Amino acid sequence: MNILGIIAEFNPLHRGHSYLMEKAKQMSGANYTIVIMSGNFTQRGEPAIYDKQTRTRWALACGADLVIEMPAAAACASAKDFARCGVGLLAATGIVTHLAFGCENAELPRLSRLSKILRFEPDPYKDRLKESLRQGLSWPAARSRALAGLVEDTPELLKQPNNILALEYLAALEESREVFHHTITPLPVQRIHAGYHDPGLEKPFCSATALRQAILQDKDPNNYLFHFPDQIKEDAAKIICREPAITSDDLSSMVGLCLLNTSEDELLEILDMDPSLKDRIINQAEYFSGFNAFANRLVTRAYTRTRISRILIHLLLNMKNNCRQDLLQCSYAPYIRILGFKKDSAPLLGDLKKSSLAPVISRPAAALRQLISPDAQRLFRLDVHAAEIYQNLQSIKKGSPVPHEFRQKVVIL
Repeated sequence: MNILGIIAEFNPLHRGHSYLMEKAKQMSGANYTIVIMSGNFTQRGEPAIYDKQTRTRWALACGADLVIEMPAAAACASAKDFARCGVGLLAATGIVTHLAFGCENAELPRLSRLSKILRFEPDPYKDRLKESLRQGLSWPAARSRALAGLVEDTPELLKQPNNILALEYLAALEESREVFHHTITPLPVQRIHAGYHDPGLEKPFCSATALRQAILQDKDPNNYLFHFPDQIKEDAAKIICREPAITSDDLSSMVGLCLLNTSEDELLEILDMDPSLKDRIINQAEYFSGFNAFANRLVTRAYTRTRISRILIHLLLNMKNNCRQDLLQCSYAPYIRILGFKKDSAPLLGDLKKSSLAPVISRPAAALRQLISPDAQRLFRLDVHAAEIYQNLQSIKKGSPVPHEFRQKVVIL
């Protein structure tokens, strides 16, 4: 039996995502599809526009058979940690046979060659990388320049976030083979129509960025609802009208309070912080006027907007450097938290419970009793904390209470 794995945010799920799942299922001949999905905070350092329960329901309606939550410590971390955790969780299921991922360049041999360079970091690559960083380039720009000297046409390829993630997925697959002894086959799927950052809505498939912007700018839903797959179009229309979208600026007062209450030493402990960025945040703190305005103010040649946003989310969630150590101790698979499944996927759930190499959690209220590892317990508490912050924002914007994380039910379709 073939089981397809996909790592995604679905923020929100659009026709391009649906195409990826359908195409990958055809390519792999899969009987079932398992999705590892970010929770309420995303890899770009933003709150998800709609909560994880809504996005889980949409994923199941559009082809997923089982949705598993990626721990928050990895979901809003760097591409490397995001990929390692997604792949680690799929490997830990013990049943996934294929990993599909969309990218602008789906040439597997070329992607594999670049991935090996990133994984083993030969001396010529390390020398070029260090020199570029010394010149003040950001990490992505420095890495692109270092690879460009070793592989032709690399700069264009690395301008696309999906290509970067593809390289990290391939590296993570190789690393995790040594831990989980899996035989997962990579399946790059050529992305078509809109690019990752494409702001337009005119093409048959738009980007998630364009769809989020349309929703947040209160454009007429009739102008963009066709970008949702037919299976969820009606539900999406109801959600857009009924549920307030969550944005980075909704976090402003919380983040501002964190800046006031965090000492210099504590700030330096925040995940992915460095001394120079810590000093910059402290020097600019008096000018804080909102999440996005402050993030834009902190951007430099060396610090990208995405990295700054992630740092602010890490600060908000009190996500410290030891989070990465906890993930490493658990081989990036501390637990398998089920967000939702299809009723007719009972055989898949049965196989998962028999084969899983990590604790399977379906009731969050009972999770801490299931988790023996202190590392996994800390990571799960962080997930709950992140969910509580998001639910607090939802309650304020809706003007009504939102159920606590421990009372949220698994989504079943």
